[in-house]
Amino acid sequence: MENQQRLDELADFLRTRRARLRPEDIAFPSGPRRKTPGLGREEVAERAGISVTWYTWLEQGREVNVSFRTVESLANALNLSPHERTHLFELANHYTPPGPYPIAQNVTDTVRRMLDQLGNMPAYVVDGNWNYVTWNEAAVRVFADFRALPAGRCNLLWFTFQAEGSRTLFRGWDAYAKCVLAQFRGDYILRPSGEVFLRDLVEELIDTDADFCKWWAEHEVLKRSDWRKVIEHPVAGVLELDALSLEVPDAPGTRIMVYTPAPSTDTAQRIEALMKSARSAKKPFEAARVLDNFRYPRAASVPEK
Repeated sequence: MENQQRLDELADFLRTRRARLRPEDIAFPSGPRRKTPGLGREEVAERAGISVTWYTWLEQGREVNVSFRTVESLANALNLSPHERTHLFELANHYTPPGPYPIAQNVTDTVRRMLDQLGNMPAYVVDGNWNYVTWNEAAVRVFADFRALPAGRCNLLWFTFQAEGSRTLFRGWDAYAKCVLAQFRGDYILRPSGEVFLRDLVEELIDTDADFCKWWAEHEVLKRSDWRKVIEHPVAGVLELDALSLEVPDAPGTRIMVYTPAPSTDTAQRIEALMKSARSAKKPFEAARVLDNFRYPRAASVPEK
């Protein structure tokens, strides 16, 4: 998009968002009867803490240097939705900052059904804080029973460095863990300063894990990528899996991780045999749902499955 076209798009977007707002939507004095719907330019400027002249130039499509903080103020002043907020930052030539993520996000039944229907392909969902939200039976059989992780630590980063057996599960664990940490750091540096869950998790791992402490100090950053993982499974043997990351619509930061057996290997047959050996359970497995005591540390013990 050419620069003037982008400025015109920004101007139109601001005008339409302003016209949509009513004073009662934002607890703003309604005053006398208005000639046109929506808020006035001076009202938006007041809410955003900027001058009316400067805001008018934006709506006129003029070349104006828009700071990150100003864009954030405008997004708040206009009561933008998460998708609209993203669009505004893009039009203003700024990266899109992630919003605050809850510690755990529920996912739809559609996602859970999809995970169940993947059959022998391990899959799980992680939220913006890298917490495991839901998973299928194949993920439990191949990786771990995530429900057995400590309360408040059902988390991909914690699992990589602290879970019993994780260092022997992944072939070449050092390289794998460094890659996971570098990807995590790419997410972590964009998080709001007031976000405490991940900050506390990082501090805990720095204090308790020498490898994490050493590698965290190296400041390696890696964009999320899919790569082949080799699992040294204690029952099924060597499993070679190609990872695929899928974003979950309308759930910021949430993604589905699907692991497909690598071609030209016997991984699919090994997982099938592993699954068959576990199907003697009386109760059929369903994609796990989030339970509070798997997210928040508390005195209560974890209930049995």
